[in-house]
Amino acid sequence: MKLYIARQPIFNKDKTLFGYELLYRNSEENNFPGIDDELATKELASNILTEFDFSLLTNGKYGFINFSKAILMSEVPLLFQPQNIVIEILEDVVVDKALIERIKFLKKKQYILALDDFVNDGRYETIMPFVDIIKVEYTLLSPEERKKVARRFKGVKRLVAERIETREDFSMALADGYDLFQGYYFSKPMIVSKSSITITQPSYFRLWREASKETPDFNELEEIIKVDVGLMHKLLGHLNTLVFYRGNRITSIKSALVYLGIKNTKRWIMLLLLREITGNENDELAKQSLIRAVFMEKLMEEMGRENDIQDAYLVGLFSKIDNALEGNLNVILNELELPNKTRATLIKGEGILGESLECIRNYEQSNWGEVAEFAQKYGLNPEYIPSLYLFSLEYADKVFRC
Repeated sequence: MKLYIARQPIFNKDKTLFGYELLYRNSEENNFPGIDDELATKELASNILTEFDFSLLTNGKYGFINFSKAILMSEVPLLFQPQNIVIEILEDVVVDKALIERIKFLKKKQYILALDDFVNDGRYETIMPFVDIIKVEYTLLSPEERKKVARRFKGVKRLVAERIETREDFSMALADGYDLFQGYYFSKPMIVSKSSITITQPSYFRLWREASKETPDFNELEEIIKVDVGLMHKLLGHLNTLVFYRGNRITSIKSALVYLGIKNTKRWIMLLLLREITGNENDELAKQSLIRAVFMEKLMEEMGRENDIQDAYLVGLFSKIDNALEGNLNVILNELELPNKTRATLIKGEGILGESLECIRNYEQSNWGEVAEFAQKYGLNPEYIPSLYLFSLEYADKVFRC
């Protein structure tokens, strides 16, 4: 799976590099995909923190990132070091008491704050003392409006003239008293991409290894999740599904994990790992794998095989892994460090777990005779199989809404 970020340089008066605005992209098409601002910021922050080297992205200069109000109020800004990020407050953010307190807090933590697409209409007066940089869409304002902004803030705030399209735009902004310059005259946003680390993603494997212990340490799990904005977002999204959330107030990552319980925490981590491996474009494959996992778990419960439930779930969950990666199954399973019984079933297809996996494959392919034979062999009511599949399908639908 490939990840994309666009960056557009911001220059000083002498055309030396001051920093880059970092922009969300989800393909090589160099335009914003039109998704929700909050989601875009979450994805961008997650990609920067887990996949890209921030200092390499910005050449050791400042990185400007847009923040919606919801993200400003979250823990996401604190995951970045204050010395190299500029937090841009979006133009549609409504200033209220909670936001003012948050801005004060971030300023106390020495973060650099900028107002994006500034309009000099008084809406930001209460937070203006804490703002360091003002960005103006220069060529969209009238000559008098942009001069008015410059007269008011020159020497007090750093002024960025955005949308500088021509040499004449640059000369006028320079004459008006602007300090920094951004726009197509200098450079369009340029795409930076890389292949996502999949099976070797450090955060997921640290989670996997801790959760696989007989008595996992919730404090350790919390520490792993806290430093990965993507994991934080996914955990909270998971809790908000109909499957788990029952209106309880979740106040911390640890309380979220405790609320899930170790069994469901382990399964959440397994599913995260599977989705990371298969990639977003193959989410349907991950969903089908979850259906199989639940199906096989319920089969073991019906047959009274309590000791096989966990392995059955894992067999179902990772039964399509070779389809997703198109690689050697043995090598893939070794990298995943799955339990020996699970790996043996997936490779050889033997025993009751192998037969159960074959049962769901036959069900998927409408091979009703083989499904009936399996039910008869293990004393199951044949009518139980369709209801079990429907339950598994509904469960997976709920989980994949997050």
